[in-house]
Amino acid sequence: MKELTEDEKFVRKELTKLYPQLQINERKVLGSAYEQYGGDLLAVAIEFFLNKPIANQVEAFEKGTAENYVTFIMNLQAKSSSTHFYHHYKKHTLNMREYYPESYLYDGHKKEDNSDDDLMVCIKANIEKLNPFEKMLVTERIIKGMPYDDIILKYNITYASLSGELNKVKKKLRKLCQHYR
Repeated sequence: MKELTEDEKFVRKELTKLYPQLQINERKVLGSAYEQYGGDLLAVAIEFFLNKPIANQVEAFEKGTAENYVTFIMNLQAKSSSTHFYHHYKKHTLNMREYYPESYLYDGHKKEDNSDDDLMVCIKANIEKLNPFEKMLVTERIIKGMPYDDIILKYNITYASLSGELNKVKKKLRKLCQHYR
């Protein structure tokens, strides 16, 4: 690992002093989303700041504009849908709904157990006939209810291919068992 120059040491020291204020600014930038993305946004903004030429970093601290600069980076990263932060932290969690069993049903309106009807028997039989990838999708997402983010991390596949393939499998199962509807 290379030794830090005096300017780099100066920037790190000043950034350490500034860090508590940057955390406060991050909370203000994110608002109610702080609980979900807090820490990640600040890390991305500091990374962007540290990727600037060292002369610009030193100049920002000498002029006293470093706090405004890093906060500006946080604002831009949080608000835009074409940024590094959006694509790596926000994108996969924005349009995702979780299923909470019976969370929306009242006591008098509970669904009956249909696990032994002909449609379910057909679906279970056809799941066994799927290729291993399709079977994994059905098992992980539909049966176990695993969030897209976890599946993406576990199997290292993109969101687009995951959702596209899952939709194809659902259509395939619907078509195979449509005569039981």
